[in-house]
Amino acid sequence: MYSSYVARQPIINATGDTIAYELLYRNSPLNACPKIDGEYATRSILTDLLLDNDRLLLNGVKGYINFTQQSIIARLPLYLPSSQFVVEILEGADLCPDLLDAIKDLHKQGYILALDDFVPTTAWEAALPFISIIKFDIKQYSLVDAKGFIRQHKSLGIKFIAEKIEDHTQYQQAVDAGFDFFQGYYLAKPELLRKQILNENYPLHFHHIFKILNKHNLPLIHSVEVPVIDVANELLKPLKHQYIQFIAP
Repeated sequence: MYSSYVARQPIINATGDTIAYELLYRNSPLNACPKIDGEYATRSILTDLLLDNDRLLLNGVKGYINFTQQSIIARLPLYLPSSQFVVEILEGADLCPDLLDAIKDLHKQGYILALDDFVPTTAWEAALPFISIIKFDIKQYSLVDAKGFIRQHKSLGIKFIAEKIEDHTQYQQAVDAGFDFFQGYYLAKPELLRKQILNENYPLHFHHIFKILNKHNLPLIHSVEVPVIDVANELLKPLKHQYIQFIAP
């Protein structure tokens, strides 16, 4: 069954402006992260984004989407326009040769790549020249250590996001540590939105597209009428119909 909900949590800059939303999978009105396979969650959100032709969910800013290691290797981000989304590589990913090749490939094709809940290791240094954004969970990685890392890697032009900010003190410490952007309950909790079905063909197209995404085969998208990838420009061609919209429950 397709999910009936999605959550979005703002990412803000130092002046308090929302510069992006992280999109989070939800399958109930509880607004809590369900125990579900990460691959399924990624494909579910990706499918709905392909069917949300008007991009109303994002309110004109970029969307951060979590991708598992396997979905990165399978090049699933290529289904989305690079100008509108940030590809978050989930924590725990192993920087194997296949993943590094995929990161280089996506970077070359203009995608913005972010490391989620990053914990620095020597192995990941090879990927950093192709990474635009690093997110530190300040509950798991100290602000003191993060500050040192930010200073050491400033020359790479990477932007840094402090996650899990829960009070003003943590926010100010993150600012002082050199973070560029901020996210957490102190700033804004995830906003739960319900999908409103606008087209009776939505369930059919959802499952059809989801099945194609699950095959890890980009060219297969050409076998269906909606959506279609323009391989030359690697941009999603507009759908003829709006299938869903997202509203407050």
